Amino acid sequence: MLKRALILLLIVGLIGAGTIFWQWWHRPGVAALQALELPPADEQTQQLTLTWLGVSTVLISDGQTRLLTDPFLSRPSLFEVLLNKPLSPDVERVERWLNTLALDRIDAMLVGHSHYDHIMDAGLIGERTRATLIGSESTVQIGLGHGLPESQTLPIEADTPIQIGAFTVRFIPSRHAGATGGRPLGDVEVPLTPPAPASEYKLGGTYSILISHPQGRILYHGSAGYVEGVLTAHQADVVLLGIALLPNLEDYLREVVDAVGAHTVLPVHWDDFTRPLSEPLEPLPFIVDLPDFLERFPKLRPQLQLRSLPLAQPVELPKAPPR
Repeated sequence: MLKRALILLLIVGLIGAGTIFWQWWHRPGVAALQALELPPADEQTQQLTLTWLGVSTVLISDGQTRLLTDPFLSRPSLFEVLLNKPLSPDVERVERWLNTLALDRIDAMLVGHSHYDHIMDAGLIGERTRATLIGSESTVQIGLGHGLPESQTLPIEADTPIQIGAFTVRFIPSRHAGATGGRPLGDVEVPLTPPAPASEYKLGGTYSILISHPQGRILYHGSAGYVEGVLTAHQADVVLLGIALLPNLEDYLREVVDAVGAHTVLPVHWDDFTRPLSEPLEPLPFIVDLPDFLERFPKLRPQLQLRSLPLAQPVELPKAPPR
């Protein structure tokens, strides 16, 4: 009897290991998402542009003012993160992308929550571009620990407008995506100086960020949680929609996309951020199911436009599709 039980346990273990192996190496959906990519903007465009740099790092520019959401370009390896090794910004990787995009100046960095994959490079990018770091008290403490002067940080008050050039920015309370519970939870209460492990980058509050401009309104929603009813008081044309750890998709679209009356959805936070941006993009294993999202979205919201952002290529803010 014991022998049979051990054999059964071994078979179950092998099936589980095989499933994990298959899901890790077989990550479909990227080609289908890339088929929806917006075309690069004309170099002489006078329109609002978006430039995606992986995860939820998006440069938003009107030609005069530059905003960067969730500054994260270092992308430490899975090995370093799982072993909770102390992490430091990768100067070479960060500077390579800043130079590639000629980003010698950024006006503000807007941080939705303070996990390492949303803020790890705030200090280095702030030093190189003189950008002001804007976010929760935890975000500010991380910025201070990373070497930014207090004058280059700005703690937010929820739903209070902040004027940056022609942009008006509001931080709207939200929730982190569900399966991890938002861990590591809590607040960063003192300056966090790198090297520091990922577990020290605590959540510190979660926000949607409404970015309004005379040319259009963008809702950055980097984490797939929500507070019921909170966004109905606001309007946006385009949603940068985090799709890692998706909740019930119908509810999620109703509470985030429908709530603000958007006409276009641009998925973010779907790529495996333990791989450098110089390697081909792959979806996050286990917690991002691109084929499922791409199949269900048009069935649930056929009236909405689903497009995607090419890597490191400025694109014009999408217009409403013709009726």
